[in-house]
Formats: sequence, C-alpha cells, structure tokens
Amino acid sequence: MQPTLIITRPAPDGATFAAAFPRVRVLLSPLQRIDPVDVDCFAKGVIFTSTNGVAQAERLGMTSGPAWCVGDRTAQAAQAAGFDAVSAGGDVEDLLKLILTDCPAFPLAHVRGRDARGDLAPRLRAAGIDCADCVAYNQTPVPMTASARQAIDGAEPVIIPLFSPRAAALLLDQVTIKENVTLVAISKNVASALGQHRSILADRPDGPAMLEATKHALATL
Repeated sequence: MQPTLIITRPAPDGATFAAAFPRVRVLLSPLQRIDPVDVDCFAKGVIFTSTNGVAQAERLGMTSGPAWCVGDRTAQAAQAAGFDAVSAGGDVEDLLKLILTDCPAFPLAHVRGRDARGDLAPRLRAAGIDCADCVAYNQTPVPMTASARQAIDGAEPVIIPLFSPRAAALLLDQVTIKENVTLVAISKNVASALGQHRSILADRPDGPAMLEATKHALATL
C-alpha cells in the first residue's frame, strides 16, 4: 500500500515541507490562506513567530534592525530579509525567555497573524518591555481539496503533519479521522487540540523535528 502525505500548511511553507519527500505521494491541501493586512508598524526591533511574519514585514517595508525569532528557519528567513536575527530554537515560551533575558530597552513589535498563541506582546509589556502587536495578516480558513478528502476517506494509509492547534481544529471540523490516518503533531498543544485522536509527537516544536517525525511515521507503515 502506498501512503499519501497530506500537507496542510499554507504556501509557501507547505511546498517547502513537501519537497523533503520526493518519493512519496504528496497532496498539498492548505487549511488556511495568508491574507495580508495593511497596518502601520513602528519599532526598533521585531519579533517573528513564523516565516509568514517575516514575509509580511518585508511587504510593509521593514527590512533591518534586531529580530527575535521563534526558530532557526524563521531566523534564517529574517536574516535573508536584512534583519539582525537571533533564534530561540524552540517554541513561543523559549522565545519569551530569550527576549526577557536580552531585555531590550527599545520598542518592539510582534509581527504576526490575527490568530496567534502565547500572548507574547502582553506578557512582555507586563515584564516592562515595550512591545506592540502588529497584526499583518489574516489566516483565512479554506476547505480541503477533493483529492485530500478522498484519500482520508479511503483505505490506503494517510499521514497528516499538523503545525498548529488551529490547523488541528480546522482539520477535525472538516473530516472524520479513521484508522488509516496517522497524525503528526509539532507540539503538545497541537496533540491536545486533536483530543481523543492519537498522534506522533515531534521531539521538538520545530521544522526539522517535524520532518523527522513525519519520516518516522512513513517508516512505520
């Protein structure tokens, strides 16, 4: 039986993740669409919790200055865009700890989507660090493709990596998870959002760990 890998991440991250599996049948079926929002954002330093935030910062004309990033891939994107970027190498909690340790004395802005977890800006303000929320895009839900639904409803094995609690919720709203489907969660928060459905949990909440967890899921079929 040939497994199908369904990638639910929005473009361009979905295609980037899929490229790591050239010998697997891959279906790109984003559960969300990135819709830019026009916003004024003034700060001497920025915070990024995704590569989407980096892309939107570039769109808004922000391409320099210090940047605190949740993980290595986001930091690489920020560095390429012109920022002096550092990586927390983990999740939002690791990022919060890094910023609190650095304790910048100038205004920051968290460039993010409308749906975000962690309450970074309020928590930083509570700790005495000037930080504004800069909502630069919406994550608009979109229906799964017909081919993705057909694969999930079929009998052949399906693997679905999930990168956020919201993606997990959107998936469960649209389809019924059966025994042929293996879910891969990037974090405990995602696994919790899946409720009763079992999942393979990545060792760390980052892209490389999700690649390894997904490869493990494929190898165990």
